[in-house]
Amino acid sequence: MAAINYIDGLGLKATFGAFIPRGGYNDLLVFPAMKKPATNDWPEEDGIEVDLTDPVLESKEVGISFLASDPSKDVREFLAAVSEPGYHTIGITSLGRNWSLRLIDQSENKIYPSANLFTLRFVEDLPLRPVSGSFSSGVVVPISSYNIDAISLDQYGITVMTAKDEVCKLPSVKQNLTAASAYTDGRIYDVSTLVFNSKETTFKCRLKAASMAQFWACYDALFYSLIQPGERQMYVSYLDQSFPCYYSKSGNFVIRSLGTPVVVDFDLTLVFTKFRLQ
Repeated sequence: MAAINYIDGLGLKATFGAFIPRGGYNDLLVFPAMKKPATNDWPEEDGIEVDLTDPVLESKEVGISFLASDPSKDVREFLAAVSEPGYHTIGITSLGRNWSLRLIDQSENKIYPSANLFTLRFVEDLPLRPVSGSFSSGVVVPISSYNIDAISLDQYGITVMTAKDEVCKLPSVKQNLTAASAYTDGRIYDVSTLVFNSKETTFKCRLKAASMAQFWACYDALFYSLIQPGERQMYVSYLDQSFPCYYSKSGNFVIRSLGTPVVVDFDLTLVFTKFRLQ
């Protein structure tokens, strides 16, 4: 259970008799996605050429679940308050952060004899960009097979749980010149070259930190590094190769523990702009 404050700093449970059930605020942790950058796709070269001189972020949609079960309170009062125009400050005390969000819809509503479970969807129109700072997870995690711009992911407290199958998978092949006739079998295909498309790969990660403050320091440092101008360079130790890439999106955040340590699972999706195994 977590306390939530909004608009005037009113406690959700004390004022409206409701709370956020376990997992109900996972979406708040999702990194905003990157707006698709301008690209050139040259047919004779591997991958794509990407303009990342000024990476831009998307707004972020957030679903938050609520459970109202206090018979002395009317949940309609909460719904009316959160339906007021403008942005609402959502504060999760156990996370130690606030978010400025606007309501867009009620995506789920289940009414039971003594409780009401519902999900409200919000938008964060102007996602905050983290600033650079020192970071340490305060815990020991296995040395990572992946580093981004010469920083091993374990330095952020991250263990990559699943990725090798997708990392080692070849991208699709770009089609060369071809010709076909209605009067002959098959077709003529230019096999003098073979080049690959770019490819999107999702890394299933676990971030572990000794405290919530250290979690946020690692979280912010990782996101800061991902959205800097230019392509990132990912080194994969078991391939002994580096590949140019850029951050695309994240998702499926699941808070496993807010104790000691803090443990959060999530998906991180990168686009390899050029990928060829050697």
